[in-house]
Amino acid sequence: MCLSKVYEKAGASEKLLLNNIQRIGFDGDSIVFTDLLENDTRITGRLLSADLVNGKVIIETDNT
Repeated sequence: MCLSKVYEKAGASEKLLLNNIQRIGFDGDSIVFTDLLENDTRITGRLLSADLVNGKVIIETDNT
């Protein structure tokens, strides 16, 4: 099973937001991340990149 970490792009750096993400979905302007225990986290923003081989997802939120 491939699990990913989700990072928020913050200027030139990246901030770790979530671990052990198994599924990514979309609901309107929200990205829905589902972790290994089937817990959903909704974040308003946009997906910048998803490197599934290395398990790294980068998003931009409305807070940046």
